Amino acid sequence: MPSSVLDDPVFAVPRCPADCSGVAWLRGSVARFSEGADHARRRRLVDELLSGLVVDPRPGGDPTAMLLVALGLPEHLVADVASAAASYHPHLPATPEADDAVERLIAVCGGHNEVTAAKLCVLVQAHTATRALITHMLRGGDGPPIPSTRRVGPRGETVEVDLSGAPFGSGPHACPGRDLAHRLAQAAMRR
Repeated sequence: MPSSVLDDPVFAVPRCPADCSGVAWLRGSVARFSEGADHARRRRLVDELLSGLVVDPRPGGDPTAMLLVALGLPEHLVADVASAAASYHPHLPATPEADDAVERLIAVCGGHNEVTAAKLCVLVQAHTATRALITHMLRGGDGPPIPSTRRVGPRGETVEVDLSGAPFGSGPHACPGRDLAHRLAQAAMRR
């Protein structure tokens, strides 16, 4: 399905019911899996976070570690971010390890609130996307580093959306971290 679906309000992001802990709490608390007023409010928090973020691009450094430091968090949390990222999307199983990792991240980010959710949203999404971007750039690829995303159609059907024409998405859910991903990827690839 073409990327024009991303601009069509008939197709929504997969919505995740709110929960009190772990991966389910994260999914239910981020802009990525919300619409309407919830999305607008949560996206504003992400945009504010990104606008004030100063990343020290360490040549050859781990992109997630660089991002953690920029957010004032300890680098050793890279493994927890990776675990959370592996279960982040609703079509993936939420493992007990990922639930535990999310709870540790929540504890160091300030508790169960939307500011914490914004930080974790940036960390988890940047972790996967930046690594894919690095691999893509090293291979000289000309397509999107992440080839597709999902939307839910008007009859509740899951629609796989090809990102060839919009590598960082489009519409209200376009990736707000495009520039950040490129800065992190370029720093990580420098030796």
